[in-house]
Amino acid sequence: MENNRSKQQKKRKKSKESILAFKKELRAMMLEPIYGENIKDIITRLTSKLEEIAESYGYEIEFPERAKKDIEGDIYYFVYSVKVKTKHGSKKINLEVQYMIYDEGKWMGVITEVK
Repeated sequence: MENNRSKQQKKRKKSKESILAFKKELRAMMLEPIYGENIKDIITRLTSKLEEIAESYGYEIEFPERAKKDIEGDIYYFVYSVKVKTKHGSKKINLEVQYMIYDEGKWMGVITEVK
């Protein structure tokens, strides 16, 4: 009986790590443009920036192979379902990024939403 009780107490003590501060830092990047020659260039820069931020928190980031996308003229909307691995488990964050041509074939990417 006593052994069962100690197992239940151990289960309750299991903590979950909040990624709230990490998400706040990503939200701070919102509407900060990332420039590049093409979408692939911007995705590479965005990925390395996010990995750098995640490493500062001791997290690992896993990007999906594909993103949901929508196109309206010269504006591309991507939604990435990013997996953030913490010491205590993993969480998912949805990043909405907008890519657009701004000047003679130059591209700009902007994080528009972090969920």
